[in-house]
Amino acid sequence: MLDLITAPLVAHIAAHLGVPASAISALITTPAKGVQGDVAIPCYQLAKARGTSPPALATELAAMLATTGIQATPVGPFLNVTFAPTQVATTLLGVLAQAPLTALRTSLGAGKTACIDFSSPNIAKHLAFHHIRSTMIGNALARLYEAAGYRVVRINFLGDWGTAFGKLIAGWKRDQLTLADLAGSADKVTFLHDLYVRISNAAKQDAGVEVEARHWSKRLEDGDAEARHLWQLFKDVSLQEFKRVYALLGVDFDSWKGEAFYEDKMGPVLSELEGKGLTKLDQGALVVDLSSLGFKKPALLKRADGGTLYATRDLAACDDRWKDYQFDRSLYVVDLGQALHFKEWFAIARLLGRPYADRLRHIGFGIVLMWNDDPGEGQQPGWARVATRKGKVMLLREVLEEAIDRARAVIAEKNEEIIGEERERIAIAVGVGAVVFNDLKSGRTNDVKFRFEDALRFDGETGPYLQFAHARLCSIERKFSEAHPHAPNGDHSLLTREDEKQVLLAIARLRAALERSVESDEPSTLASALLAMAGQVASWLTNGNHDHDARILCADSGLSAARLALVRCSRACLGEGLRLIGLQAPERM
Repeated sequence: MLDLITAPLVAHIAAHLGVPASAISALITTPAKGVQGDVAIPCYQLAKARGTSPPALATELAAMLATTGIQATPVGPFLNVTFAPTQVATTLLGVLAQAPLTALRTSLGAGKTACIDFSSPNIAKHLAFHHIRSTMIGNALARLYEAAGYRVVRINFLGDWGTAFGKLIAGWKRDQLTLADLAGSADKVTFLHDLYVRISNAAKQDAGVEVEARHWSKRLEDGDAEARHLWQLFKDVSLQEFKRVYALLGVDFDSWKGEAFYEDKMGPVLSELEGKGLTKLDQGALVVDLSSLGFKKPALLKRADGGTLYATRDLAACDDRWKDYQFDRSLYVVDLGQALHFKEWFAIARLLGRPYADRLRHIGFGIVLMWNDDPGEGQQPGWARVATRKGKVMLLREVLEEAIDRARAVIAEKNEEIIGEERERIAIAVGVGAVVFNDLKSGRTNDVKFRFEDALRFDGETGPYLQFAHARLCSIERKFSEAHPHAPNGDHSLLTREDEKQVLLAIARLRAALERSVESDEPSTLASALLAMAGQVASWLTNGNHDHDARILCADSGLSAARLALVRCSRACLGEGLRLIGLQAPERM
């Protein structure tokens, strides 16, 4: 939305230099830290085209703009521009007061479709703590893409096929288990996990176990009724648990097609590759030579024992998605450790001439480390890739539940008036939000460190800090409505303070942050912009006065109404920004 403010500036410079306005607007940036100004224009490119030095051009443009009433200062090769608070207020707040969410909407993806493949756990296993990364980065990107105008298809590509299920069925039969045994277990996914551990340990002692597992794997692949029934049972139990955790996180999906769905669709892909002469045998394994695309090693499609690998399955799945959705982008939110896999099968898609080959994106991310203060006997506290408590692996559900418990205690201490169901709703919002924001606030390719005490702080770069900022703005609105039930419409020109202008500029920068988040598939860009905006709001509300209500509820009712309009816009944009990155925005805390 900065273009609403910068339009006159851009027009004057474009006319003076005889260049398109778009060439100027594309250069606008934020001044360097500590340098005065609201926006800056680097003059390198413009000076080169004009045949002068950047500092000389900055000085020339500043002198020209002085005649138009625009305050501009040359700072070396940069032209720094400062806007009058009243100009910003009347221009921006006039739009935002009517439709505040325009700050977080763009037509960048209008008419386009994006498929986003994220989370994708293996069935018969719990969602581990590390699943927070793919799940919440993917969820945030889905919401951000929608805000940018895309039609979004959320895909959970379940790990629901493979030899592990033959082993699981073999274990079920060896232990002579029944549906009643599973139904009577307190935690059905743990029941299945423990079953898998038992049969795996048995296989180490008895070679016959592997024979049984292969037997059941073959029956499962051949469509045997009993094997398929048990497999479906394991899948249904797993999905119930997954959906419980997803509901807590506010995550949903449009497609749950897993690996099993594509089991009979890989053959045609392999046949096509062989028919086009793109495959060869290497020590009994089927591979694709990718040397023409710069790869040093061939990509493996099928092992010597005939087992197919993920590249073939991913190609078959992508063909299916292309047929269904004709996507403009297809995102795969998977950790950076799988980078080579995605590079290889993206390259195979190019060799096959797939029309979607250049629309594929691997959205890689770093690992998550959790502070283990009680790792178990003989272990020292510290950061670890696997979250444990007394030597037991902590699940994503357990981390969320502990965060909610801690949030509940903090809320009870800070606000005794919040009780019952309301306290529970807020505790869930704050506890889950703390875990989610901790994961999203840094660049996704960075490793993330999680410690309950840090994530749940109400100050600093945390989810609870942003949620509390939103709740405080809601509180001001409620109090104003009580004090001025018939308040007049605010005159935006009364907002003449520098700190009020900075709040509006921070809101105006949200749209650009949204667009950068989508173009770079980086939710942290918007998260950072929300932190900057909340900081500006806090500075405005407390600048020179520790009572933030007094900033709004002043003696001049017209000024109070104008400031309330700014509060309402700030609250709406902060709340929507939180929603877009996957957090709830409580109205009380």
